[in-house]
Amino acid sequence: MDYGTAITDSIDYTKDALWGKWVRWLIFIICSLPFALFPFVIDAKEVFSSTEIRWDLIHWDQLAAIFIAGFLLSFIVSGYITRIYRGTKPAPEFDSWYSLYLDGIKLAVVSFIWYSPMIIVIIVLLGIATLGMASGGNMTSVGLVLGLMLLSIVIEMILLVIILLFSTLGMIRFARTGSIREGIRFSKISETISTIGAGTYIIALVVLMACGFIFYIVISVVDLIPYAGSVIHMVFTPVFMIFSARYMSLIYDLGEPQPAAQLP
Repeated sequence: MDYGTAITDSIDYTKDALWGKWVRWLIFIICSLPFALFPFVIDAKEVFSSTEIRWDLIHWDQLAAIFIAGFLLSFIVSGYITRIYRGTKPAPEFDSWYSLYLDGIKLAVVSFIWYSPMIIVIIVLLGIATLGMASGGNMTSVGLVLGLMLLSIVIEMILLVIILLFSTLGMIRFARTGSIREGIRFSKISETISTIGAGTYIIALVVLMACGFIFYIVISVVDLIPYAGSVIHMVFTPVFMIFSARYMSLIYDLGEPQPAAQLP
């Protein structure tokens, strides 16, 4: 696989999707706006003091409103990503809003199903931690709790690796088939990985992670700028979202059977 070509194609695709398409870019910004308002609602310096958390200073009604708005708007973005996953070229428009929103909800469902095992393990970890606090310092109980927590963390890490390898291809498979069931069909996704080549696929993921690391290092530096940093972050986040969606779509195509060439 030519990773450089995939990166170049994804960059060109992202540029075509956003540069000069200011309305499209503005929709992305509006959809991410609620979550960007969190720092303005919570004053971290006041709420998180050196000795305690000042729960009374948190505006729960405002946080709830922001979270609900962000949650509902997120399906518009995930619906657009679904269209990229389908291999739409040139970059899709924000149109056919009902189907766009429905696709976004379905993609979120597929993602949730994939990550639900990790959520379950986290709940177990919290339960173990609660058990540890209730043990009252008994050394045998504490040792058992620590052992169970360590085992749970190991399981969590294994699950994370498996989910990272399969979830994105599963979401792309959903986008291509329109079926949530196909999006979580482990055996078919395994076949796709085998066709791509496990080594090729893992290297492709490492390349994407490296690109993401560079992007978010830059964004993290920009975030240090008071107020303006959050705005810049919000404006440029769609760049990497579209880039990574297009890149993974190209990787997925490597595992799909190509149509036979027509004889002259």
